[in-house]
Amino acid sequence: MRRILYSAVCLLVLTFAAVQAQDASERFYQAIRNNDLASLNTLVKTSDVNVKDQRESTPLMYAAAYGSLDAMRLLIGAGADVNAKNAFAVTPLLWCTNDINKVRLLVDKGADVNARSKQAMTPLLIAALHDGASPVVKLLLDKGANVSVRGTLNTTPLLSATGANDLASVRLLLEKDADVNAKDLTGQTPLMNAALNGNVEIIKRLLAKGANVNAVGAAGGGTVKNGPIALGLFTPLIWAATYGSPEAIQVLLDAGAKVNVQDIRGMTPLMLAVGSDHADPRVIRMLLAKGADPNIKSKDGETAVDWARKFGQGPVLDALGVERKQVAAAPIMQPATESKTTPKEAVQKGLVLLQKASNGFFTEGGCVSCHAQNLTAMAVAAARANHIPVDEASAAEQIRTVKLQWTSQEQVLLQRLDPPGASDTIMYSVLQLAVEGAKPDHAIDAMIHNIAGEQRQTGNWSFGGIARPPMEDGDFSRTALCLRALKTYTIPGRQAEFEERIRRATLWLMMAKPRSTEERTMQLLGLKWSGATNQDLQYFLSKLVVLQRPDGGWSQTPDLASDAYATGQALYTMHELGIPSSDAAYRRGVAYLLKTQLPDGSWHVASRAPKFQPYFQSGFPHDHDQWISSSATAWAAIALAYASSDKPAVAAR
Repeated sequence: MRRILYSAVCLLVLTFAAVQAQDASERFYQAIRNNDLASLNTLVKTSDVNVKDQRESTPLMYAAAYGSLDAMRLLIGAGADVNAKNAFAVTPLLWCTNDINKVRLLVDKGADVNARSKQAMTPLLIAALHDGASPVVKLLLDKGANVSVRGTLNTTPLLSATGANDLASVRLLLEKDADVNAKDLTGQTPLMNAALNGNVEIIKRLLAKGANVNAVGAAGGGTVKNGPIALGLFTPLIWAATYGSPEAIQVLLDAGAKVNVQDIRGMTPLMLAVGSDHADPRVIRMLLAKGADPNIKSKDGETAVDWARKFGQGPVLDALGVERKQVAAAPIMQPATESKTTPKEAVQKGLVLLQKASNGFFTEGGCVSCHAQNLTAMAVAAARANHIPVDEASAAEQIRTVKLQWTSQEQVLLQRLDPPGASDTIMYSVLQLAVEGAKPDHAIDAMIHNIAGEQRQTGNWSFGGIARPPMEDGDFSRTALCLRALKTYTIPGRQAEFEERIRRATLWLMMAKPRSTEERTMQLLGLKWSGATNQDLQYFLSKLVVLQRPDGGWSQTPDLASDAYATGQALYTMHELGIPSSDAAYRRGVAYLLKTQLPDGSWHVASRAPKFQPYFQSGFPHDHDQWISSSATAWAAIALAYASSDKPAVAAR
């Protein structure tokens, strides 16, 4: 009996000690992220400066990721271990490799420059993933960092640097004789990375070092719940074809790049060059001049001409030798009479479908998506804010699902092991968390850390090579939504850095030239979220409003017919810019949406994105057009929610 009582007491003591340690760790965490140096100074005097949380991470690790340089100095001065490891074998140095001052502080105090996490990442591998981190790369190399180290997916520092598009880091690594033909597990080479970024100077340097211009990637891009991802057999030219400049394409062609190669989908460089809203007729003519065959068919039986007709861009059709009159315009729905459905009724019908399909998508697809979950959450928030009933149980389940997904990703996000889709995936989830009013926590901080690390020196966020118009085609949406993420969930310990990032993103948005309605709306929204002047906002707003068609809708591009995706997005943007739903242009847009909603509550929009995800039925109608139609229905519901009463529209959070 005494032995049992003794064991029970010991267990209680150990449990109490663990709770106390977690409490102390969390107090350190909050003081560090909020840059509360007074509280931090008190904590180091009253608590163990090397206390570990449930993942065995120490305060210095969190200061490296989220804190200020002053916070790190304070902790180190109090005895923090610069080489402490958490349960994932991560050291403080691995979480701050995009900050030269933090890195220098840790290295000067004896931090191991070749520390290796259980995910096989080292400080050099992570530093090279950041555009603009060449001073860190140089310091680590000077201190003996291994240039030939292999990380997660068998990547190398040179693969990291070419993926980040950092010429200075590439130079440093080439000077150390980094292998220019090293492949990761997907078969990706440094030249492929440089090609998908369209960086002419890096392409030239790699070719001069012997990079294989016709290297071919692995045959598969992994498997998800419904089957294999159709991404594979890429070559540098295939990667460059979508967004590469004529100069980049010419360098590859002059080096002997094969023009009729096909990826795992059967897509050729010519098909990919026309399958985007950013198609460049000069690139198309260059490929044709080198013998590109416009009659080759993909595995879906489509040719480059078929893809060009989906976009309807006149100069592209001219370059292919296709008469413009052969392109049939998409039909515009024009019922004989006006719809008698009210905006509120239309929103309710749309939301019932969206919320049901959102749950179905996660069940059938096994993941969270921008179109099925994140945009649906925006529509739910807009409806709720304007007193339109929603399925609150479904909404609560969706936000729990999103939080759970990202909570499990905290450690990999902090090591810049970007998720599939990189910033595209994270930014929409952050958008959903923001509209639902989620408070900052460890998972959100890790997401923001990752987003910040993906920004380019030029201020934008970029993910080249794969076009998924209209949502993920070009950098406007990425830059606007990532800017909003940094603005909404700014980490006070990195306040000055975030302000500078937002400034650069704002400048990029101000100077970039939009080609589509998506890009115009995201340019406006990003500038609005950044705090741009009213004069600037009104200038860009006028450019959007003038694009309204006689039918009351907006089109995705000047070459396409009006649709609910572009119209809903344009109206939402007008609302965010302060245009009331009583405005004449807004009313015409509402009338268009009411006329074109289908009886099942959806709006049907044709897909123009080259597919690579395995097809499955989520419960949303329109088969292979279901994802873009789901997004369109969400944007339309958001726009109509603000026009659902005679009272001034209320903004969602």
